[in-house]
Amino acid sequence: MPDTRNVVTNRRPRRRRRRRVHFPWLFMLILVVTMALGFSLNQYWQDLDELSSQNEPEIPAGSATIGDTLTIAAAGDISISSELLRYAVQPDGSYDFSPMLLDVSPLLSDADLTVANLEVNICDTDFLGDNSRAPKSLLSALRTAGVDILQTANSTSVSNGLAGLTSTYEAVEASGMKAIGTFPTTAHRKESGGFTMVEIKGFRVAFVAFTKGVGNLRLPEGAEDSVNLLYTDYNTTYQDIDTDAILEVLDYVEDAKPDITIALLHWGSEYQTGISRTQKTIANLLMDNGVDAILGTHPHILGPVDAETNPGKLTAYSLGDLLRTDDTAAAKQSMVLKLEFTKTLDGTVVSSWSYTPIYVATAKEAGSPQTLHVANAIGRYEAELLERIPGELYDTLLTTEEKVADRVAMPEEDDEE
Repeated sequence: MPDTRNVVTNRRPRRRRRRRVHFPWLFMLILVVTMALGFSLNQYWQDLDELSSQNEPEIPAGSATIGDTLTIAAAGDISISSELLRYAVQPDGSYDFSPMLLDVSPLLSDADLTVANLEVNICDTDFLGDNSRAPKSLLSALRTAGVDILQTANSTSVSNGLAGLTSTYEAVEASGMKAIGTFPTTAHRKESGGFTMVEIKGFRVAFVAFTKGVGNLRLPEGAEDSVNLLYTDYNTTYQDIDTDAILEVLDYVEDAKPDITIALLHWGSEYQTGISRTQKTIANLLMDNGVDAILGTHPHILGPVDAETNPGKLTAYSLGDLLRTDDTAAAKQSMVLKLEFTKTLDGTVVSSWSYTPIYVATAKEAGSPQTLHVANAIGRYEAELLERIPGELYDTLLTTEEKVADRVAMPEEDDEE
């Protein structure tokens, strides 16, 4: 029997075999868990983004393409008077203002959109003797004549309190037109962002409106957002421009991505053609922040049109009057301005503009108060048509075109402060 002790003793002791750890399997497990966690987190953020986008609806882009055009006509102040009411009243007690606008209706309707300034409240009763109140039939006449947009931020916005502001806004909207610059409630002001978007012919057109004041009144407490204002001192000196409020509205407009932005401004001084320092500042502020055209009202007489300072844009400082009774000769000589906008590679620009002289005649001059297309009225008289104007008015109209041209031209220098 062999001696195995020496054999065993002479061998090195056997080391205890270690158990191998299978690191590749552990790595794969960690990798799988990490990938699953990453996928879950990614899905979480995607769901969060989707929910966020649902809360903020995507703003549709305008469908207008390069070369497409849009025309906008603009007219001035619409005011009421006892004379207008007397000639508008019908045997049944209703009011019809349509004949007063019949001659200029083709000018107002011959555009894709037409704007004017409604410097009166639409109320139910007590019209005679109160030049700040008018019946709803005035809106019917304006709509029939071709008006689409009415500025309601002006001197008469709160002449009949918040009730008058609200009734005017609601009546304008119910008539099929848009009321710009006034807001019946704070909620409406916040929801709208202080502007109105109109979509037509593939263009998205944003309208904003501001007024220098509200007839030397202060807005009622709690209704500070009911009217868009140009100045913080809107009931006194009109010197402190409310830059923050203006830019807040324009920021909302920018977010809405319009093709065109139109600013309707009730500014300047009555019966004055000079351009003030603050008007220049406001015009620059608006043009630098996306506004393409400024259409001004309030002075009742025509002001200059500036299409040179900002190429592709335009500022009309005062459009004069559209419907009113005024014995001031200069206030009767007015115009309807027409702008053409064209879509280009660099955006939408004012590609051309023109104006047509009109004359806001009193009953003493024309037999009844009416707004006349100057060239057409002259033509009817010279053709000896039955509906021709009186000879004295014909002589006045012969000089109107030249006087309108003089007022529309930009002055070489303007020293008014």
